[in-house]
Amino acid sequence: MQCPYCKEEIIDGALKCKHCGSDTISLPADPVAGAADFGGMFNTTFTLWKENLGDLVILTLVFLLLGLIPIVNIGFTAGYTRALLKVSRGQGKAQVSDLFNAWDCFVNLFLFVLATLVAVLVLHIVPLIGTLAAIVLGFIAVPGGLAIIDKGKGVVDAYAWSLQTIRADFVNWFVAYLVGNVIAGAGAIALVIGLILTAPLGELFIIQQYERVKTTGH
Repeated sequence: MQCPYCKEEIIDGALKCKHCGSDTISLPADPVAGAADFGGMFNTTFTLWKENLGDLVILTLVFLLLGLIPIVNIGFTAGYTRALLKVSRGQGKAQVSDLFNAWDCFVNLFLFVLATLVAVLVLHIVPLIGTLAAIVLGFIAVPGGLAIIDKGKGVVDAYAWSLQTIRADFVNWFVAYLVGNVIAGAGAIALVIGLILTAPLGELFIIQQYERVKTTGH
């Protein structure tokens, strides 16, 4: 059988995934088709975060510093996300060197981010409705960005997959996006100290939703 979260093969009837540590017994048989067990997702996310906290704090601190460099910070963002994907899948510990190992998707991610930013700026021209539309676009772009970083999708394919997966699983994506950003945003209130703690926790939660649906819409 497959773990409903990380999609790795585990022993039939296993109560816990040996790869990501999730409690599989409490999850629905088909998590993509049904409503997500967000309690289980949060427990898995919190466990991953707690067990890797030291590494994640160092990784996030260095990432925030490198993030001050324009344009190339997109590549560091990809590296940061891949490090969290690795942790989520139980494939190893997050390392600072991971930040420099995602340049293969830099061009596609740069074009994806640029297209999204241009669209957001254009939408902001229209009062209120344009602002709301820009927020929606930012939400829609999240799965596509993850797909580019994880699977090397092209810009058009990434947008298409984003729309497909959100349309098929809107509520779960929305809740994951909302909760993940609230967690990360809470740390921003406390500036750097809070952010280095909550940023990886928030993104790990969104990654859990991505892991649930990543095998759909190749």
